[in-house]
Amino acid sequence: MSERIIKGLVPSFHQSFLPERRHLAALLSAASQGFAGTVDAISERTGIPTGKSSGKVVPHLKYAQAMGLLNSTSADLGIYELQPTILGHIVNVEDPVLNEPFTQLILHLMLSRPHGGSSLWHILFGRSRITLGRQFSQEAATAFLTLELGNSTSIPGPLFSTYRENSSLARTAMLTVEKNMITRGSLPPLAEYFWGYAYCWLRSWEQVAPNEQQLSSTQVEALTTFEELTGWPSQKMEEFVSWAIDQQVLRVDRQTGVPLYMKTASSADIASKIYLGML
Repeated sequence: MSERIIKGLVPSFHQSFLPERRHLAALLSAASQGFAGTVDAISERTGIPTGKSSGKVVPHLKYAQAMGLLNSTSADLGIYELQPTILGHIVNVEDPVLNEPFTQLILHLMLSRPHGGSSLWHILFGRSRITLGRQFSQEAATAFLTLELGNSTSIPGPLFSTYRENSSLARTAMLTVEKNMITRGSLPPLAEYFWGYAYCWLRSWEQVAPNEQQLSSTQVEALTTFEELTGWPSQKMEEFVSWAIDQQVLRVDRQTGVPLYMKTASSADIASKIYLGML
């Protein structure tokens, strides 16, 4: 149960394009209206550029799916049916232009999860702490990613530029790039953000271990890498766990040596509370 398996998008999914919030927001708006169409029709509806041989529509559909915003199914004749997820519906209501740092942090966490996210993002944010630490050169990060994922011209692709550009996820401050050095950030440990973090944590747990309602804390971390993704010291993680207990999201049995975590809510149960602390 502690084996760490990645089931995310392949490193080349982005086709060299970084995720632009305006395009993601346009897809989410179209999905909220149940839009279905070809790549060209989606381009016309959303304003996302496309071309005969390449374009931004398909990469952004994949980004939106990896961020947990929508499901896109491709039927016969290249028709894509866009459906918002529970998270996508809530985000479309609360922050339709994806401008708030809190929203962008949720998208970052979902993109970095081991199942359903991006394998490239997950390796850097979920598995690099021991090897790279919190500050590293771009060359060191690229070498590490290549070792983990195999040699590819898609590595690192737009990974670093995503966190430099205000049009993308720069407001998360999860990566700071100065010259050739990159510094990992951490999630702001703000109580008003905890419902959103809890949603991402539970959603990841549900995907990596769908039949397990209780696991040891070490098993949960091995499977979800949530604590590593947060960048928190153990004390901050304990504060988050205490909050989750108080909010009846989690029960913890500490009589077993290693704490045993028992889910008392699902991600769907708490989805409506994601923006509760932001009111």
